[in-house]
Amino acid sequence: MEEFLHLVKDPAHWYFELLLIVIFDIIIGLLIWPFVRKALIHHKSDHERLEDLEEEVRSLKGRL
Repeated sequence: MEEFLHLVKDPAHWYFELLLIVIFDIIIGLLIWPFVRKALIHHKSDHERLEDLEEEVRSLKGRL
């Protein structure tokens, strides 16, 4: 418990934590965001095409 309180009170520890947040959350996030966005758009278009195909199958079944 004493070590934990020492870390909580130590400003150098907090600066290091902020540096890690900037490096991993912001910089790496910005680097991978274009790939994540592309995957999300592709998933959405696949979902929309699947709905169109299901509607077409329903209409073909209705004709029979």
